Amino acid sequence: MVVLETKSTIGEVTAIVAVCCAGLAAVANLVGAAVLLRAFFGDPARLDDSLTLFATLGAMVAAFAFGYGALLLARRDQTGRWVIIVAALAQLGLGALGLLATLLNYDPEYGTHWFAEEPVLRSILVGLGGVPGAVTAIVNHSWAAALACIGLGGLVLLPAALPWTATYTATGRTATV
Repeated sequence: MVVLETKSTIGEVTAIVAVCCAGLAAVANLVGAAVLLRAFFGDPARLDDSLTLFATLGAMVAAFAFGYGALLLARRDQTGRWVIIVAALAQLGLGALGLLATLLNYDPEYGTHWFAEEPVLRSILVGLGGVPGAVTAIVNHSWAAALACIGLGGLVLLPAALPWTATYTATGRTATV
């Protein structure tokens, strides 16, 4: 009987963390889209139709990007790491827009109907909803939701952008017998 001794390298650990964080972001976007659609179909007059549509589509695209990137990264494909990085940067950008809209007190003045003001704790949970959370942060001027959205993007970006993860994916798959 032959026993293979395996040691985890730091690249393996960072890649596993990146895959888990990307999977978490994919699930967060799906949950955010589900909550948004549930609220929309519960009371269609409560939410803006086009904003709901585009936020839901954005959440679906983000969930696909995070999920597919995680799958590719788990297979040691460099492309997956880049897909995760681009999706996380987009998430960070939307959160930054939400924070900027809050700080500047931006009002589009076209009568957008959206969720009512939420308490801070619930705003944080809303912000963790991915793209719908970022849209809510922009429309409602919620700094807590915007910071939660930025935190989610940063949580996904950090392990995927580390040089050890890049080195791990650059070595490619190794065949074990």
